[in-house]
Amino acid sequence: AASDVYKRQAINGRLRELFVVEGDSVQAGDLIATLDDEPLQEALTDAALAYRQAENNLAQAELALENLQNWEPDGALVAQAEANLAAAEASLENAQSQDAVSGYNVTSARVQLEQAQQALVDAQEAYDTAFDPGRDWEQFIDDPSCRTGEQFPNCTGPPYSDVIENEREWAERAIPQAEDQLRIAQANYNLAAAGVNSNSAVSAEASIAGARQALEQALSGPSEEDIAAARLQVEAADLALAQAQINQEKAEKALEDTRLVAPTGGTVLAVDSAPGSLVGSGTPVITLLDLANLHFETNNLSERDLAQITPGQEVALTLKAYPNETVNGRVLRIAPVAEGTIGDAATFTVIIDLEETALALLPGMTGRVEIVSE
Repeated sequence: AASDVYKRQAINGRLRELFVVEGDSVQAGDLIATLDDEPLQEALTDAALAYRQAENNLAQAELALENLQNWEPDGALVAQAEANLAAAEASLENAQSQDAVSGYNVTSARVQLEQAQQALVDAQEAYDTAFDPGRDWEQFIDDPSCRTGEQFPNCTGPPYSDVIENEREWAERAIPQAEDQLRIAQANYNLAAAGVNSNSAVSAEASIAGARQALEQALSGPSEEDIAAARLQVEAADLALAQAQINQEKAEKALEDTRLVAPTGGTVLAVDSAPGSLVGSGTPVITLLDLANLHFETNNLSERDLAQITPGQEVALTLKAYPNETVNGRVLRIAPVAEGTIGDAATFTVIIDLEETALALLPGMTGRVEIVSE
């Protein structure tokens, strides 16, 4: 008789405890041995901490995105920014009053600078209006345009194509001119500010710029780029959390693998490793006989009888250890290569799958097989 012999192979580690000896019977899931798990316990702790940190990072990223998407001006913050701007402007007026001449020059230059800035903004808006793709059709329309007070079709203005051409030519010239005027105004303003004897006016100007910027930020809210960047942060945090979960599951699996359990019921035939020894993947720890899958092999089937034997045929087995008992089974398969000869006939091995029996069967038992012909 023979059986499938199972050798439990451990992960890399030092064998800490062994709970079975040769001859012990075990059930599937019984604890057989344990490996030293201290490094793996530490690794699992680190992985769990990393997972919790990844959860926190994702929650913070999602909250930041939600705040951007649901942004509304903060009334208190806007009011504070407006008050700061008013205070900065008042400080500038006080500083300018201390030096009337220099203050007047700075004020005049500042007004001209603001006008130049607004002129550039207006020129850019005019350019955007002139080159709006939705107006491209006007280039190809020669119908007269409508003057003020006229209604289509009674229009007497120049053709649409001329109007759009002139408007775009003017818009293209207006921006460089506005930029030049802004540079001149900025230079004049810088000269005027540099001529102030007291640093108080310059400091007040800086305060105004900062207060205006703070007010703009309080009123403008997040841009589309800010929201897109926040979404990317959420996606990155989500991926990091998924990776942290995988790492934690790997750490848990590695720790679980330090508990070597019987994969099936059977009898311990041999103990192959001792506590304290290093074992790795492929190193046998015990040799386990699985009594649930016993089979019997007979190697004297003559080739003359080969054609009469097919898988599934019933078998009656009488073992020398139990001469008055019969063990039933069925032909599982016939080996494809002859094992020897008897006389002038080749012999083949027949593998027989045995049914459950209350008899205590052990590997190596011999007996007589009768195959029932169909």
